[in-house]
Amino acid sequence: MPWFRNLDIEYITELDAPMTETGPFYTDVQPGDLVYYNPLDSITIIYEETSSVPTLTKMGEITSDLDVFDDLPDNVKMRIEAA
Repeated sequence: MPWFRNLDIEYITELDAPMTETGPFYTDVQPGDLVYYNPLDSITIIYEETSSVPTLTKMGEITSDLDVFDDLPDNVKMRIEAA
């Protein structure tokens, strides 16, 4: 799945089809959060401090060192797996 860097705070990938979700939405975004962004049908990995929008659904979090994202190129292929 191709991901692209956005504003040096997150990586985003667009889904082929929207996910079915009804919330709850949350606005307390933290580095390491994996979120679904409803308006663009995308999944986002937040790796730096940022503000939030009220249309995010938290899907999980990254518990390993987030510094790995600093050295990645702007466009990468990543795969997310449940632990």
